[in-house]
Amino acid sequence: MGRKLKYLFFIGCGLSMLIGLFISHEHVHFWWEKIGVFDALFGFFGCIVIVLGSKALGHHGIQKDEDYYD
Repeated sequence: MGRKLKYLFFIGCGLSMLIGLFISHEHVHFWWEKIGVFDALFGFFGCIVIVLGSKALGHHGIQKDEDYYD
């Protein structure tokens, strides 16, 4: 089940990026909005940064040792 879900995830990401290349962006406000897959890549890498940042913050700032109160 896990392997099928992983393949389905990557196929969905690939299709999303492929479709993003063929959609025209006519009324854009900023230059980066003209890039077809910018939104998908920005969201993907933003999510990775949030997850890794929260793990680092948890391990180095929030979590305490088991014998912290002893």
